[in-house]
Amino acid sequence: MHSFPISNDYVVEFDEALGVLWSVWRAESPPYFSPTLLHDMNYGISTIKDGTFKAADLFRYFVLRSRRKNIFNLGGDLDFFKKTILSGDRESLLSYAKQSADMMYALYSGFDKNATTVALVQGKCVGGGFEVAVACDYIVAERHADFCFPEIQLGIFPGMGALPLLARRLSKHDYEAVCQSGRSFSAEELANMGLIDLLAETGQGEQAILEWIKKRHSVFPSHQTMSSIRKSATLLSRSDFHSGVESWVDIVMSLDRRRLALLSLAIDKQRIGAP
Repeated sequence: MHSFPISNDYVVEFDEALGVLWSVWRAESPPYFSPTLLHDMNYGISTIKDGTFKAADLFRYFVLRSRRKNIFNLGGDLDFFKKTILSGDRESLLSYAKQSADMMYALYSGFDKNATTVALVQGKCVGGGFEVAVACDYIVAERHADFCFPEIQLGIFPGMGALPLLARRLSKHDYEAVCQSGRSFSAEELANMGLIDLLAETGQGEQAILEWIKKRHSVFPSHQTMSSIRKSATLLSRSDFHSGVESWVDIVMSLDRRRLALLSLAIDKQRIGAP
């Protein structure tokens, strides 16, 4: 296993034997997408896409995971959102949103290299973290994981590209429940909806992924081709991931005093690692 540190918050690790590139949020990193973490990830993605990363043409699978115990990702940086609202800094928020949408598209498109992307969810998966998981080709979740789009309670919607993906994968009833109710869903509930591809026992997620990859290893080109054909039937473009960004920014920037008070409470919860 070769390790390639991107920053103090983010590292990628390459398993050359299986062609797996592990994308890892360190335990010390914020449990959400701070502007710095988002920049680090997009930098890493850019080196993969332009071929300057040493293993750019060698990996087959890109697995997104967190080293934080019981947390995958708690979504957008709510404190940053509040600061841009209070300062009227729409451009900074728009830049953040566009970078988020670009990251989503990179995961969805396999970095334009036909790589298979996988989200390994071993805990809380909230808001933008849930969106990122949905952008991957596969979601592997441990049984104790839970998923939620709580932003609807603030009058905000998931705006970085997950909605068209979920509309293709879920029934109308399940889509409205997952995206509009604001409640949490267990990994088992989402597996029953067809959104979780592999359900693992708690603590066994990494091993489940490795076993799944080993089963596919000898016939990977066939699996890769079939996956590409399936995706091409409902292919989304980069512009599809950006289609809701402007509206999302406008809604966030227009939050009233009551919503800002709720946002402050959500910030406190995010800081202590609870959605």
